[in-house]
Amino acid sequence: GRFLVLGLLLLFVPLFRASNRPLPLLVAELLSLGLLLYTLRFPPQRLPLPRGLWLAGGLILLVPLLQLLPLPGGLWQHLPGQAHYYQALQTAGVVPDTRPLSLIPYATEQAWLRLLLPIAVFLVAIGLPTERLRRLGLLLIAMAAGQALLGLLQIGDGADSPLRFGNRLMGDSAVGTYVNRNHLAGLLIMSLPMVLGMLAASVGRGDTDSSEHTLRQRLASLGGLRYHRLLIYAALTLVILIGLVFTRSRAGIGLGMLGILLAAMLFAHRLGGRNVYGLLGTVLALGLVAAVEIGLAPVLERFSGADALGDERWEINAATLHTIGEFFPLGSGMGTYPEVFRRFQPQTVPGFINRAHNDFLEWLSGGGLPIAVALVLILWEYCRRWPRVLDGEAWTRFHFLQVGAGLGLLLIGLHSLVDFNLHIPANATYCALLAALFWHPYQPPAQRRRRRRAGALPEPPPASSEAIPNPFAD
Repeated sequence: GRFLVLGLLLLFVPLFRASNRPLPLLVAELLSLGLLLYTLRFPPQRLPLPRGLWLAGGLILLVPLLQLLPLPGGLWQHLPGQAHYYQALQTAGVVPDTRPLSLIPYATEQAWLRLLLPIAVFLVAIGLPTERLRRLGLLLIAMAAGQALLGLLQIGDGADSPLRFGNRLMGDSAVGTYVNRNHLAGLLIMSLPMVLGMLAASVGRGDTDSSEHTLRQRLASLGGLRYHRLLIYAALTLVILIGLVFTRSRAGIGLGMLGILLAAMLFAHRLGGRNVYGLLGTVLALGLVAAVEIGLAPVLERFSGADALGDERWEINAATLHTIGEFFPLGSGMGTYPEVFRRFQPQTVPGFINRAHNDFLEWLSGGGLPIAVALVLILWEYCRRWPRVLDGEAWTRFHFLQVGAGLGLLLIGLHSLVDFNLHIPANATYCALLAALFWHPYQPPAQRRRRRRAGALPEPPPASSEAIPNPFAD
Protein backbone atom coordinates (compact mmCIF):
# COMPACT_ATOMS: atom_id res chain seq x y z
CA GLY A 1 0.00 0.00 0.00
CA ARG A 2 2.65 2.54 0.99
CA PHE A 3 4.78 1.68 -2.04
CA LEU A 4 1.91 2.24 -4.48
CA VAL A 5 0.78 5.51 -2.88
CA LEU A 6 4.36 6.76 -2.79
CA GLY A 7 4.84 5.85 -6.45
CA LEU A 8 1.60 7.65 -7.33
CA LEU A 9 2.77 10.72 -5.41
CA LEU A 10 6.11 10.76 -7.25
CA LEU A 11 4.27 10.58 -10.57
CA PHE A 12 1.80 13.30 -9.63
CA VAL A 13 3.91 16.06 -8.08
CA PRO A 14 5.60 17.40 -11.25
CA LEU A 15 2.57 17.29 -13.55
CA PHE A 16 0.81 20.56 -12.67
CA ARG A 17 3.40 23.33 -12.43
CA ALA A 18 5.51 21.10 -10.15
CA SER A 19 2.66 21.28 -7.57
CA ASN A 20 3.56 24.91 -6.95
CA ARG A 21 -0.11 25.88 -7.25
CA PRO A 22 -2.81 25.61 -4.56
CA LEU A 23 -4.92 22.74 -5.94
CA PRO A 24 -2.16 20.28 -6.93
CA LEU A 25 -0.32 21.16 -3.73
CA LEU A 26 -3.45 20.32 -1.74
CA VAL A 27 -3.72 16.93 -3.46
CA ALA A 28 -0.04 16.20 -2.79
CA GLU A 29 -0.39 17.23 0.87
CA LEU A 30 -3.42 14.97 1.30
CA LEU A 31 -1.50 12.04 -0.18
CA SER A 32 1.45 12.75 2.10
CA LEU A 33 -0.86 13.02 5.11
CA GLY A 34 -2.32 9.63 4.22
CA LEU A 35 1.20 8.17 4.08
CA LEU A 36 2.03 9.61 7.50
CA LEU A 37 -1.19 8.28 9.06
CA TYR A 38 -0.53 4.84 7.59
CA THR A 39 3.01 4.91 8.99
CA LEU A 40 1.68 5.86 12.42
CA ARG A 41 -0.88 3.07 12.24
CA PHE A 42 1.53 0.40 10.98
CA PRO A 43 5.02 1.62 11.93
CA PRO A 44 8.14 -0.33 10.98
CA GLN A 45 10.06 -1.77 13.88
CA ARG A 46 12.99 0.53 13.28
CA LEU A 47 13.67 3.62 11.26
CA PRO A 48 17.42 3.51 10.60
CA LEU A 49 18.15 7.19 11.12
CA PRO A 50 21.11 8.74 12.90
CA ARG A 51 20.30 10.83 15.93
CA GLY A 52 21.35 14.00 14.17
CA LEU A 53 18.65 13.52 11.54
CA TRP A 54 16.00 12.80 14.17
CA LEU A 55 16.93 16.02 15.97
CA ALA A 56 17.05 18.04 12.73
CA GLY A 57 13.67 16.71 11.61
CA GLY A 58 12.16 17.46 15.00
CA LEU A 59 13.43 21.05 14.90
CA ILE A 60 12.14 21.58 11.35
CA LEU A 61 8.66 20.35 12.31
CA LEU A 62 8.45 22.05 15.70
CA VAL A 63 9.76 25.51 14.85
CA PRO A 64 6.72 26.61 12.78
CA LEU A 65 4.33 25.27 15.43
CA LEU A 66 6.14 27.09 18.23
CA GLN A 67 6.05 30.27 16.17
CA LEU A 68 2.25 30.02 16.12
CA LEU A 69 1.84 29.90 19.90
CA PRO A 70 0.16 33.08 21.25
CA LEU A 71 2.41 35.34 23.32
CA PRO A 72 1.37 38.22 25.60
CA GLY A 73 1.65 41.60 23.89
CA GLY A 74 4.07 42.82 26.52
CA LEU A 75 6.43 39.99 25.62
CA TRP A 76 6.38 39.73 21.83
CA GLN A 77 6.96 43.44 21.33
CA HIS A 78 10.40 43.01 22.94
CA LEU A 79 11.41 40.07 20.78
CA PRO A 80 14.09 40.73 18.12
CA GLY A 81 12.66 42.55 15.12
CA GLN A 82 9.12 42.83 16.51
CA ALA A 83 9.19 46.38 17.96
CA HIS A 84 8.77 48.02 14.54
CA TYR A 85 5.55 46.09 13.90
CA TYR A 86 4.25 46.68 17.44
CA GLN A 87 4.62 50.42 16.92
CA ALA A 88 2.77 50.17 13.61
CA LEU A 89 -0.11 48.36 15.33
CA GLN A 90 -0.13 51.00 18.08
CA THR A 91 -0.38 53.74 15.48
CA ALA A 92 -3.30 51.93 13.86
CA GLY A 93 -4.94 51.40 17.27
CA VAL A 94 -5.25 47.63 16.85
CA VAL A 95 -2.74 46.23 19.34
CA PRO A 96 -3.93 42.71 20.32
CA ASP A 97 -3.60 41.28 23.80
CA THR A 98 -1.77 38.24 22.47
CA ARG A 99 0.05 37.57 19.26
CA PRO A 100 2.22 34.72 17.92
CA LEU A 101 5.88 35.20 17.18
CA SER A 102 5.25 34.75 13.44
CA LEU A 103 4.48 38.06 11.77
CA ILE A 104 2.09 36.32 9.34
CA PRO A 105 0.60 33.28 11.11
CA TYR A 106 -1.33 31.89 8.12
CA ALA A 107 1.89 31.89 6.03
CA THR A 108 3.70 29.94 8.77
CA GLU A 109 0.83 27.47 8.94
CA GLN A 110 1.03 26.94 5.18
CA ALA A 111 4.80 26.51 5.39
CA TRP A 112 4.35 23.79 8.03
CA LEU A 113 1.82 21.94 5.86
CA ARG A 114 4.21 22.07 2.90
CA LEU A 115 6.88 20.44 5.07
CA LEU A 116 4.69 17.36 5.52
CA LEU A 117 5.21 16.40 1.87
CA PRO A 118 9.00 15.80 1.84
CA ILE A 119 9.03 14.51 5.42
CA ALA A 120 6.34 11.90 4.64
CA VAL A 121 8.20 10.79 1.51
CA PHE A 122 11.47 10.46 3.41
CA LEU A 123 10.04 8.53 6.38
CA VAL A 124 8.02 6.15 4.25
CA ALA A 125 10.68 5.55 1.58
CA ILE A 126 13.52 4.81 4.00
CA GLY A 127 11.39 2.13 5.67
CA LEU A 128 10.75 0.27 2.39
CA PRO A 129 12.62 -2.91 1.39
CA THR A 130 15.70 -2.31 -0.74
CA GLU A 131 14.19 -3.62 -3.97
CA ARG A 132 11.12 -1.41 -3.74
CA LEU A 133 13.20 1.63 -2.92
CA ARG A 134 15.38 0.84 -5.93
CA ARG A 135 12.28 0.82 -8.14
CA LEU A 136 11.30 4.25 -6.85
CA GLY A 137 14.79 5.50 -7.69
CA LEU A 138 14.38 4.17 -11.22
CA LEU A 139 10.96 5.83 -11.40
CA LEU A 140 12.61 9.15 -10.55
CA ILE A 141 15.13 8.63 -13.36
CA ALA A 142 12.28 7.86 -15.77
CA MET A 143 10.36 10.98 -14.66
CA ALA A 144 13.45 13.15 -15.15
CA ALA A 145 14.03 11.70 -18.64
CA GLY A 146 10.38 12.30 -19.50
CA GLN A 147 10.61 15.91 -18.38
CA ALA A 148 13.83 16.38 -20.37
CA LEU A 149 12.25 14.88 -23.48
CA LEU A 150 9.21 17.14 -23.09
CA GLY A 151 11.55 20.11 -22.77
CA LEU A 152 13.32 19.16 -26.00
CA LEU A 153 9.97 18.92 -27.80
CA GLN A 154 9.07 22.37 -26.45
CA ILE A 155 12.28 23.80 -27.86
CA GLY A 156 11.61 22.24 -31.24
CA ASP A 157 8.00 23.48 -31.33
CA GLY A 158 8.77 27.09 -30.38
CA ALA A 159 7.73 29.54 -27.71
CA ASP A 160 4.00 29.19 -28.51
CA SER A 161 4.02 25.40 -28.40
CA PRO A 162 0.89 23.78 -26.89
CA LEU A 163 3.34 21.45 -25.14
CA ARG A 164 4.09 24.34 -22.77
CA PHE A 165 0.54 24.02 -21.40
CA GLY A 166 -0.06 27.75 -21.25
CA ASN A 167 3.29 28.66 -19.68
CA ARG A 168 4.40 31.87 -21.43
CA LEU A 169 7.57 32.34 -19.42
CA MET A 170 11.05 31.47 -20.68
CA GLY A 171 9.89 30.53 -24.17
CA ASP A 172 13.49 30.07 -25.35
CA SER A 173 14.22 27.34 -22.80
CA ALA A 174 13.11 23.83 -21.91
CA VAL A 175 10.84 23.94 -18.85
CA GLY A 176 8.87 20.66 -19.00
CA THR A 177 5.81 20.89 -16.77
CA TYR A 178 7.66 23.31 -14.49
CA VAL A 179 7.23 27.09 -14.58
CA ASN A 180 10.92 27.95 -14.34
CA ARG A 181 13.82 26.45 -16.32
CA ASN A 182 16.05 26.51 -13.25
CA HIS A 183 13.69 24.21 -11.39
CA LEU A 184 13.61 21.71 -14.25
CA ALA A 185 17.41 21.92 -14.20
CA GLY A 186 17.24 21.13 -10.48
CA LEU A 187 15.34 17.91 -11.18
CA LEU A 188 17.78 16.92 -13.94
CA ILE A 189 20.93 17.48 -11.88
CA MET A 190 19.44 15.40 -9.06
CA SER A 191 18.84 12.46 -11.39
CA LEU A 192 21.97 12.73 -13.56
CA PRO A 193 24.42 11.08 -11.09
CA MET A 194 21.87 8.31 -10.46
CA VAL A 195 21.49 7.40 -14.12
CA LEU A 196 25.28 7.60 -14.54
CA GLY A 197 25.58 5.18 -11.64
CA MET A 198 23.15 2.73 -13.24
CA LEU A 199 25.03 3.06 -16.52
CA ALA A 200 28.34 2.28 -14.80
CA ALA A 201 26.73 -0.65 -12.97
CA SER A 202 25.46 -2.14 -16.25
CA VAL A 203 28.81 -2.13 -18.04
CA GLY A 204 29.97 -5.74 -18.28
CA ARG A 205 27.63 -6.91 -15.53
CA GLY A 206 25.69 -10.12 -15.75
CA ASP A 207 22.22 -10.82 -14.43
CA THR A 208 23.63 -11.44 -10.99
CA ASP A 209 26.21 -9.69 -8.89
CA SER A 210 28.71 -12.50 -9.26
CA SER A 211 32.19 -11.42 -10.32
CA GLU A 212 33.59 -14.88 -11.16
CA HIS A 213 33.88 -14.27 -14.91
CA THR A 214 36.85 -13.58 -17.13
CA LEU A 215 37.25 -10.43 -19.18
CA ARG A 216 36.52 -12.41 -22.35
CA GLN A 217 33.29 -13.75 -20.85
CA ARG A 218 32.31 -10.24 -19.83
CA LEU A 219 32.88 -8.92 -23.32
CA ALA A 220 30.97 -11.84 -24.82
CA SER A 221 28.03 -11.23 -22.48
CA LEU A 222 27.16 -7.89 -24.11
CA GLY A 223 23.99 -9.23 -25.68
CA GLY A 224 20.37 -9.86 -24.94
CA LEU A 225 18.84 -8.27 -21.86
CA ARG A 226 22.16 -7.08 -20.44
CA TYR A 227 23.05 -5.23 -23.61
CA HIS A 228 19.58 -3.73 -23.84
CA ARG A 229 19.85 -2.48 -20.27
CA LEU A 230 23.14 -0.81 -21.07
CA LEU A 231 21.63 0.88 -24.13
CA ILE A 232 18.59 2.05 -22.16
CA TYR A 233 20.69 3.71 -19.45
CA ALA A 234 22.96 5.25 -22.08
CA ALA A 235 19.92 6.70 -23.87
CA LEU A 236 18.44 8.01 -20.61
CA THR A 237 21.76 9.65 -19.75
CA LEU A 238 21.92 11.33 -23.13
CA VAL A 239 18.32 12.60 -22.94
CA ILE A 240 18.78 14.02 -19.43
CA LEU A 241 22.09 15.65 -20.34
CA ILE A 242 20.75 17.27 -23.54
CA GLY A 243 17.60 18.35 -21.72
CA LEU A 244 19.78 19.99 -19.06
CA VAL A 245 21.71 21.89 -21.75
CA PHE A 246 18.50 23.23 -23.29
CA THR A 247 17.14 24.49 -19.99
CA ARG A 248 19.75 27.22 -20.58
CA SER A 249 20.29 27.36 -16.83
CA ARG A 250 23.89 28.43 -16.20
CA ALA A 251 23.96 27.03 -12.68
CA GLY A 252 22.24 23.84 -13.83
CA ILE A 253 24.68 23.18 -16.69
CA GLY A 254 27.70 24.02 -14.54
CA LEU A 255 26.54 21.71 -11.74
CA GLY A 256 25.74 19.03 -14.30
CA MET A 257 29.38 19.17 -15.42
CA LEU A 258 30.46 18.91 -11.78
CA GLY A 259 28.14 15.93 -11.30
CA ILE A 260 29.64 14.13 -14.31
CA LEU A 261 33.16 14.74 -12.98
CA LEU A 262 32.34 13.50 -9.46
CA ALA A 263 30.47 10.48 -10.81
CA ALA A 264 33.49 9.59 -12.97
CA MET A 265 35.78 9.80 -9.95
CA LEU A 266 33.56 7.43 -7.94
CA PHE A 267 32.38 5.05 -10.66
CA ALA A 268 35.25 4.73 -13.17
CA HIS A 269 37.22 2.24 -11.09
CA ARG A 270 34.12 0.17 -10.24
CA LEU A 271 32.57 -0.46 -13.66
CA GLY A 272 30.23 -3.42 -13.40
CA GLY A 273 30.73 -3.54 -9.63
CA ARG A 274 34.35 -4.74 -9.53
CA ASN A 275 35.83 -2.82 -12.47
CA VAL A 276 35.51 -5.74 -14.83
CA TYR A 277 37.73 -4.07 -17.45
CA GLY A 278 40.56 -3.28 -15.06
CA LEU A 279 42.88 -0.31 -15.42
CA LEU A 280 42.14 0.04 -19.13
CA GLY A 281 38.43 0.44 -18.44
CA THR A 282 39.11 3.06 -15.79
CA VAL A 283 41.37 5.07 -18.12
CA LEU A 284 38.89 4.86 -21.00
CA ALA A 285 35.99 5.94 -18.77
CA LEU A 286 37.90 8.91 -17.42
CA GLY A 287 39.02 9.86 -20.93
CA LEU A 288 35.41 9.77 -22.15
CA VAL A 289 34.30 11.97 -19.26
CA ALA A 290 37.13 14.41 -19.96
CA ALA A 291 35.99 14.66 -23.57
CA VAL A 292 32.41 15.30 -22.46
CA GLU A 293 33.53 18.00 -20.04
CA ILE A 294 35.63 19.71 -22.71
CA GLY A 295 32.69 19.59 -25.09
CA LEU A 296 30.29 21.04 -22.52
CA ALA A 297 32.53 23.98 -21.62
CA PRO A 298 31.66 26.04 -24.74
CA VAL A 299 28.05 24.84 -24.48
CA LEU A 300 27.87 26.42 -21.05
CA GLU A 301 28.84 29.73 -22.58
CA ARG A 302 26.69 29.39 -25.71
CA PHE A 303 23.44 27.91 -24.44
CA SER A 304 23.10 29.29 -20.92
CA GLY A 305 20.76 32.24 -21.12
CA ALA A 306 21.20 35.54 -19.38
CA ASP A 307 19.99 35.42 -15.82
CA ALA A 308 16.83 37.47 -15.41
CA LEU A 309 18.05 38.70 -12.04
CA GLY A 310 21.64 39.32 -13.08
CA ASP A 311 23.68 40.80 -10.27
CA GLU A 312 20.49 41.68 -8.38
CA ARG A 313 20.61 38.23 -6.78
CA TRP A 314 23.61 39.27 -4.71
CA GLU A 315 21.86 42.45 -3.59
CA ILE A 316 18.88 40.34 -2.56
CA ASN A 317 21.15 38.00 -0.60
CA ALA A 318 22.82 40.93 1.18
CA ALA A 319 19.43 42.35 2.12
CA THR A 320 18.30 38.89 3.28
CA LEU A 321 21.31 38.72 5.59
CA HIS A 322 20.15 42.04 7.04
CA THR A 323 16.71 40.49 7.55
CA ILE A 324 18.24 37.49 9.33
CA GLY A 325 20.19 39.77 11.64
CA GLU A 326 17.09 41.86 12.43
CA PHE A 327 15.08 38.85 13.66
CA PHE A 328 17.89 36.62 14.96
CA PRO A 329 17.75 34.24 16.81
CA LEU A 330 13.99 33.50 16.61
CA GLY A 331 13.23 34.46 13.02
CA SER A 332 10.25 36.29 11.54
CA GLY A 333 8.20 33.13 11.05
CA MET A 334 8.55 30.34 8.54
CA GLY A 335 6.93 31.24 5.23
CA THR A 336 6.85 34.99 5.91
CA TYR A 337 9.81 35.95 3.72
CA PRO A 338 7.95 37.45 0.71
CA GLU A 339 6.05 39.98 2.82
CA VAL A 340 8.75 40.68 5.42
CA PHE A 341 11.45 41.26 2.80
CA ARG A 342 9.59 44.27 1.37
CA ARG A 343 10.84 46.33 4.30
CA PHE A 344 14.47 45.42 3.52
CA GLN A 345 14.33 45.31 -0.28
CA PRO A 346 16.96 47.57 -1.90
CA GLN A 347 15.63 50.38 -4.06
CA THR A 348 17.90 49.21 -6.86
CA VAL A 349 15.94 45.92 -7.06
CA PRO A 350 12.58 46.57 -8.73
CA GLY A 351 9.42 44.48 -8.54
CA PHE A 352 8.13 42.04 -5.94
CA ILE A 353 10.71 39.53 -4.70
CA ASN A 354 8.85 36.40 -3.66
CA ARG A 355 11.91 34.25 -2.89
CA ALA A 356 15.45 34.84 -1.66
CA HIS A 357 16.98 32.78 -4.51
CA ASN A 358 18.89 31.04 -1.75
CA ASP A 359 16.87 28.41 0.09
CA PHE A 360 19.12 28.39 3.14
CA LEU A 361 19.07 32.16 3.69
CA GLU A 362 15.30 32.19 3.34
CA TRP A 363 14.94 29.43 5.93
CA LEU A 364 17.27 31.26 8.31
CA SER A 365 15.25 34.45 7.85
CA GLY A 366 12.06 32.70 8.89
CA GLY A 367 13.34 30.14 11.40
CA GLY A 368 16.40 31.74 12.98
CA LEU A 369 18.88 29.81 15.10
CA PRO A 370 16.87 26.55 15.46
CA ILE A 371 16.77 26.13 11.67
CA ALA A 372 20.49 26.93 11.49
CA VAL A 373 21.15 24.13 13.99
CA ALA A 374 18.98 21.75 11.92
CA LEU A 375 20.87 22.58 8.72
CA VAL A 376 24.26 22.05 10.41
CA LEU A 377 23.09 18.67 11.76
CA ILE A 378 21.94 17.54 8.32
CA LEU A 379 25.26 18.58 6.77
CA TRP A 380 27.17 16.81 9.54
CA GLU A 381 25.24 13.56 9.09
CA TYR A 382 25.62 13.83 5.31
CA CYS A 383 29.40 13.99 5.61
CA ARG A 384 29.45 11.15 8.17
CA ARG A 385 27.37 8.94 5.89
CA TRP A 386 29.76 8.95 2.92
CA PRO A 387 32.46 6.55 4.27
CA ARG A 388 29.82 3.91 4.97
CA VAL A 389 28.18 4.35 1.55
CA LEU A 390 31.52 4.08 -0.28
CA ASP A 391 32.54 0.97 1.67
CA GLY A 392 32.58 -2.46 0.11
CA GLU A 393 34.61 -4.31 -2.52
CA ALA A 394 31.93 -5.24 -5.07
CA TRP A 395 29.09 -2.80 -5.62
CA THR A 396 25.61 -3.96 -6.53
CA ARG A 397 23.20 -1.92 -8.64
CA PHE A 398 21.54 -0.51 -5.54
CA HIS A 399 24.96 0.59 -4.29
CA PHE A 400 25.54 2.58 -7.49
CA LEU A 401 22.07 4.10 -7.15
CA GLN A 402 22.77 5.03 -3.53
CA VAL A 403 26.05 6.76 -4.37
CA GLY A 404 24.33 8.59 -7.24
CA ALA A 405 21.64 9.75 -4.83
CA GLY A 406 24.30 11.15 -2.51
CA LEU A 407 25.85 13.09 -5.38
CA GLY A 408 22.40 14.32 -6.41
CA LEU A 409 21.87 15.69 -2.89
CA LEU A 410 25.16 17.56 -3.13
CA LEU A 411 24.26 19.09 -6.49
CA ILE A 412 20.77 20.21 -5.47
CA GLY A 413 22.22 21.65 -2.26
CA LEU A 414 24.72 23.69 -4.26
CA HIS A 415 22.00 24.79 -6.69
CA SER A 416 19.87 25.93 -3.76
CA LEU A 417 22.57 28.46 -2.91
CA VAL A 418 21.55 30.44 -6.00
CA ASP A 419 17.90 29.46 -6.43
CA PHE A 420 14.87 28.18 -4.53
CA ASN A 421 14.56 24.58 -5.76
CA LEU A 422 13.70 23.20 -2.33
CA HIS A 423 10.72 25.55 -2.06
CA ILE A 424 9.23 23.86 -5.15
CA PRO A 425 7.08 20.93 -3.91
CA ALA A 426 8.07 18.52 -6.70
CA ASN A 427 11.80 19.06 -6.23
CA ALA A 428 11.49 18.94 -2.44
CA THR A 429 9.71 15.59 -2.82
CA TYR A 430 12.39 14.16 -5.10
CA CYS A 431 15.13 15.49 -2.82
CA ALA A 432 13.49 13.62 0.08
CA LEU A 433 13.52 10.41 -1.99
CA LEU A 434 17.24 10.89 -2.71
CA ALA A 435 17.84 11.36 1.01
CA ALA A 436 15.98 8.09 1.75
CA LEU A 437 18.13 6.27 -0.83
CA PHE A 438 21.31 7.78 0.59
CA TRP A 439 20.57 6.94 4.25
CA HIS A 440 18.96 3.56 3.56
CA PRO A 441 20.74 0.86 5.65
CA TYR A 442 21.66 -1.25 2.64
CA GLN A 443 23.64 -4.43 3.21
CA PRO A 444 25.29 -6.03 0.14
CA PRO A 445 24.25 -9.65 -0.56
CA ALA A 446 27.86 -10.86 -0.44
CA GLN A 447 28.19 -9.61 3.13
CA ARG A 448 24.97 -11.35 4.14
CA ARG A 449 26.15 -14.60 2.53
CA ARG A 450 29.47 -14.46 4.41
CA ARG A 451 27.62 -14.09 7.69
CA ARG A 452 25.34 -17.03 6.92
CA ARG A 453 28.32 -19.25 5.98
CA ALA A 454 30.05 -18.27 9.21
CA GLY A 455 26.91 -19.09 11.17
CA ALA A 456 27.03 -15.69 12.80
CA LEU A 457 24.05 -13.73 13.90
CA PRO A 458 23.47 -10.37 12.18
CA GLU A 459 25.37 -7.58 13.80
CA PRO A 460 23.21 -5.33 15.93
CA PRO A 461 22.79 -1.83 14.52
CA PRO A 462 25.23 0.73 15.90
CA ALA A 463 23.77 2.36 18.95
CA SER A 464 25.45 5.64 18.22
CA SER A 465 23.82 6.68 14.99
CA GLU A 466 22.74 4.28 12.27
CA ALA A 467 19.67 2.58 13.75
CA ILE A 468 17.59 4.39 16.29
CA PRO A 469 14.32 2.85 17.54
CA ASN A 470 11.30 4.31 15.82
CA PRO A 471 9.45 6.52 18.35
CA PHE A 472 6.20 5.94 16.43
CA ALA A 473 6.32 2.22 17.23
CA ASP A 474 5.67 2.59 20.98
